[in-house]
Amino acid sequence: MRTKGCLTLEGLFAGFTATALAVSATTARAQSDDFNDGNDAGWQKLDLSVVGRPATFSFPDDGTGGKAYRILTPAPPVPDGGPARAFSYQPSDYTRFSVAVDIINWDRTVDHAFGILVRATGIGLGSTDGYVMNYNSADGDLQINEVAGENPTTVAEVAVPLDPIQNRYRWVFTGYNDNLVGQVFALPDTNNPVAAVVANESQHPSGKAGIFVFNRESAALYTDPGSYADATFDNYSANAPAAGSLRATVVELGPRPREEVRSVPTTVKVAILNRETDVNANSIALSVGGTVIPNANLTITSEVVMPNNAVPFPGITVSYPITNLAGLGGTHTNRITFQDNTGFGQTNEWTFTYATLHGTNAAAPGSGVNPGFSVRLVQASVATANSLTRAEQQLGTNPPPNYAAFTTNALANVINYTQKDTNDLGYVEDGYFAAEINFPGIDPTVQTDPNDLAMEILAYLELPAGVHTFGVRSDDGFKLSSGAGFADPTALVLGQRTGGTFDGIFDFVVEQAGLYPFRMVWYERGGGAHVELFSVNRTTAEKTLVNDPGVPSAIKAYRGVSAPAIVLESSAVLIAGGFATESGATVDTVAKTVTVARSGNQRFYRLRGPTALSIKAIQISGGNVVLTYE
Repeated sequence: MRTKGCLTLEGLFAGFTATALAVSATTARAQSDDFNDGNDAGWQKLDLSVVGRPATFSFPDDGTGGKAYRILTPAPPVPDGGPARAFSYQPSDYTRFSVAVDIINWDRTVDHAFGILVRATGIGLGSTDGYVMNYNSADGDLQINEVAGENPTTVAEVAVPLDPIQNRYRWVFTGYNDNLVGQVFALPDTNNPVAAVVANESQHPSGKAGIFVFNRESAALYTDPGSYADATFDNYSANAPAAGSLRATVVELGPRPREEVRSVPTTVKVAILNRETDVNANSIALSVGGTVIPNANLTITSEVVMPNNAVPFPGITVSYPITNLAGLGGTHTNRITFQDNTGFGQTNEWTFTYATLHGTNAAAPGSGVNPGFSVRLVQASVATANSLTRAEQQLGTNPPPNYAAFTTNALANVINYTQKDTNDLGYVEDGYFAAEINFPGIDPTVQTDPNDLAMEILAYLELPAGVHTFGVRSDDGFKLSSGAGFADPTALVLGQRTGGTFDGIFDFVVEQAGLYPFRMVWYERGGGAHVELFSVNRTTAEKTLVNDPGVPSAIKAYRGVSAPAIVLESSAVLIAGGFATESGATVDTVAKTVTVARSGNQRFYRLRGPTALSIKAIQISGGNVVLTYE
């Protein structure tokens, strides 16, 4: 496993000079560019032109009637050219700075980093110093890196799932003295950050600001055509904020704004960082689901603890555990108000939902056929990246050369795989469960350390309504998702790990009983290899392999479902997640009627079936409701 960082130079560029020379320092002034004029006049650039691979700087439509700024940089033609990379920056120097840019798209199939460059000096290939706020798309990490000679040292990092298909994002990177704060907002909400990184660093006091893309593949792949970097920016601005204007600010909201939470119940958490003003703890007011929480019920600490930082930062952290599980399938709203020591007030209001499998994606209970899982394993003959992106490429219909050197299909009762030779007298189990099996098509006596594996696992899981806890123990990473079908590109991701091993659990809500399509991707780069998929009893914490034939209570898995029957669902009120199956309904497919016992003076009905159905008429007949459909 390689270390994380946005830049990876390994002894490159001795003797090379930059294609763009640094200009003399100028007085810092506000700068902005929405790129709607279709040019980047006033920007300076650094790319790989010196080795014959200039970047492409283009101006695609931004999706809102204007133009955006796309930086696409190909791999260099020579190994000592380093990774694909390109910068665009403007000539002013900043000591105090506030830089904002919208990042509206990036290539999701390549391992690269992109973001904001600040306080940059010595700008050149192999010589650039400064700080970057960047996102490592393959690992899912937002970082601040201190950069010396294009070599990074990560000084702040937080894992956050960002997806250009689901959202456009605004990044704001601010700094004064040694204090650096990076915040990411999911547009159009520019008040509630979905993630933030904070650092205290004094290496680089002043310099230029701009944007960049940078490939993160290993040195062995520098010249590979698949080792490019590609991101699209919009609405750039930079200025030197007035002294004292950088107020206390929110750097963490938990759950994240619009997050689909995978821990039921959850805890509401707000971290407010002191900057040039301090938050007043006595001014804090928190409401959860519309109910104001008395301050005596809140946990308030006088510090802010950020991931991957050993020393807390000054500020206030507020937390409150939610204990009420009513309305799990709905939208939950939190609101906090506070003032700083100058009396300036701020309000943050945000929503979240629990990760929910919706009944519209389910086959009827009892419709499962052919017990077990369908498994497809693909092995590459070349070293691959340790990421979900690589695994999906490897499993795709057009994998890169040598990414699919060996492919096999198999059936499995349970997901409990290991690469070890289970017949070896010294065999030691990898996970929680005995009776492990070897990966399909892999003979551990022939391949004692099989590498660069990717595996797709498909099944319909029969689940009762309510809250479920699943777990995965995996070396290396995985993704477990469920949607309208196995190939649903918008499927809900229930749990995942990219870039390394995993041993943990996650919760989700099942809206109504049925069989739900699940897809799991597992992958391994090198070293150990194993994976287990299990459920967890929420009362006893007992773990059980999904579809374990020796445990009657195990979640059942099927490779298929029978033809879907017509199902009547009803609800007393029109709310998300309110509909449930009417198990006592009688369906007459010849007369095209559905009869069900009357329930109350008001009821809403809907039909699910193998094709689209419409309710034509509803009649009351004695104590029954009769619906006619077509």
